[in-house]
Amino acid sequence: MFIFLLTGLTVRAQVVKRPFIVESNAHTGLVVPLYEAMNYLVTEDIYAYDLSVSFPTTGKDYWEKLYRYPRTGFGYSYWSLGNNEILGKAHALYSFINVPFSKQVKKVSFNYQLSFGAAYLTKRFDKTDDHLNRAIGSHLNAYVRMGIDGKIKLFPNGELILEAGVSHFSNGKTKSPNYGINAGSCSVGFNYHFNSNAITMQEPEIPVVEKRYFQSVVYSAGLKVYDNLLGNKYLATSCSYNIERQVSLKRRFGIGADFFYDGSIKEALASSDGTLETDFAKLIRVGLHASYAIRYKQMILGMQLGHYLYSKYTVLTPVYFRISVQYMLTQNLTGGVSIKSHMGKADTLEWGIGYSW
Repeated sequence: MFIFLLTGLTVRAQVVKRPFIVESNAHTGLVVPLYEAMNYLVTEDIYAYDLSVSFPTTGKDYWEKLYRYPRTGFGYSYWSLGNNEILGKAHALYSFINVPFSKQVKKVSFNYQLSFGAAYLTKRFDKTDDHLNRAIGSHLNAYVRMGIDGKIKLFPNGELILEAGVSHFSNGKTKSPNYGINAGSCSVGFNYHFNSNAITMQEPEIPVVEKRYFQSVVYSAGLKVYDNLLGNKYLATSCSYNIERQVSLKRRFGIGADFFYDGSIKEALASSDGTLETDFAKLIRVGLHASYAIRYKQMILGMQLGHYLYSKYTVLTPVYFRISVQYMLTQNLTGGVSIKSHMGKADTLEWGIGYSW
């Protein structure tokens, strides 16, 4: 199928002059159950297939040179999930960036890749038809993959790819159950460059870092369920303050504080007769975090590791982790999405807006 696709694209590439790359990969690996309740679900190894299109950067702005001329693109991925009868298959559409660790050495390059997208899982928890599926409660889920790869040039327009990475499927606790699916896999693939002779590399000047410290406030909100099968949705919000030191144009480190309100704790702390908890002081949590962020053009990928200082709901681990993707709407205003998790289990999917100065 890949060869047939290349044959058709070769004809079309004569009309489309922009350089692009078509890549196909075959994966094998296993689902990694992080919870005991997931152990019995995984009965076999997994396999997956990717087909993607990417566009090489040429240095039209200093960000492309700063990241050693990465490739950005989009793709489709098909996954088995270790138990076809209970967990089913996954179909994912994603965008990605593939960044070299260093300049290409002769015919070999080493890279890291971040992929984000949405996935449709053919199986989900159902009280009647699929009551053993404790992993996923919805068909629509978020898809995230992080991997490293080595590319070996076989001939001027073709490369062999060897890759290893981890993938995650989760609905962000918008439906229950939601232990999520975590998979580790290795892959082998091949890509072909079209119109590579049209690439003209540029060397823009990289500016110096002028501002060293940034402060920001982010307000986020989303809907979530409690860990039962009632399906009641509750509002979850957060307000976060962060102060960061910019160590380079790409990277920032920081610390900050978080205030959380979680309406699903009403069920978690309900009395024995089913009366929901209404004390506001028991529905909030306060924490401190350390942060790390990387920026590429207008996109900012942020990670936070935090610890609750105050929480009346103590069933969860006191440590939380958040990963976010933000887009700079203006120099000071950002909009984005974040996922908070506890020990690898997604807790809240939130949409937010932030202001930095």
